[in-house]
Parts: sequence; structure tokens; C-alpha cells
Amino acid sequence: MRSLMITVPALLATTAPPVASLRVHGERSTFSVVVEENTETGYDIRIRCVSACDHPIDFIEPIDDVPMGLITRDQGELVYSLWSGGSTYRVRVWKVSDRGVRKVAELSSRGRPDFLTDETGRPAIRTYESDRGIGPLKPVLRSFIHDRFVVAP
Repeated sequence: MRSLMITVPALLATTAPPVASLRVHGERSTFSVVVEENTETGYDIRIRCVSACDHPIDFIEPIDDVPMGLITRDQGELVYSLWSGGSTYRVRVWKVSDRGVRKVAELSSRGRPDFLTDETGRPAIRTYESDRGIGPLKPVLRSFIHDRFVVAP
């Protein structure tokens, strides 16, 4: 009888699987990046240090767009996420390091964005924009310079 009482609460405590997840590595630490459903906000992105942590890192940000995926290119400690926000794509990027987690970009694009490297070897994102949502889409390349994505001169 006791084992039944222990088993039943354990079954009730199960949670929904993550919508998207990946593991990334800092200099020494390993991080878990997970997108989970949240009944109040839509979704949460959670970035936690899970191994060789200098100090506890457990970052959570609610996001009301629909997740499409997580990407890491093992370049510059960056984690990219792609979301659907109505008629646009949204790109959110976090810098994940042994020191902590910091959002470095939130961009919108009318066409599916490209994740690439610019001519100097820096991480880059190409978004597609149009004037007032009409007309042909114009590509805009942003390179990761001084810890943020900027239109390169």
C-alpha cells in the first residue's frame, strides 16, 4: 500500500516535455536551454547552468510569441531563438557564459532570417524588412560587434 501512495503522486507530478531544448558549453560550464509552455505567458525560455558552475545561473524569460527553434553555432557564446510573432519572425539572442546570461538582440524580420558569419568571421544575422510592410523585402545584415548585433558600416 505504501508503494502505491508513493507512485501515484510521482505520476501526478510529471510535466509536459519542453517545446525545444539544447545544451551549450561555456568556458567551463554546461548549460541547458529549454523552451517550455507557460499557461500565463505563452512560453518561457529557461537557461540554467547544469555542470561545472562557478555560481548558480537560472535565467527565465516569458515570451508571448510561438517558438520555432533554438540554434547555437558554437560562436561567441551565443544562443539564437526563432519565434513566430503574427506576420513576422522574431529573433532573440542571448549571450550565455560562465559569468551569466544576457540578452544581446531582439530583431524582427518579414522573411525567414539567416544565421551566418560575416566577411570578417563574426556572427551575423540577416533579416528581411520592407517599408510599412509593403513592397519588396530588403535584406539587412547585422554583425555581432562589441557584444551586440549592429548594421555593419
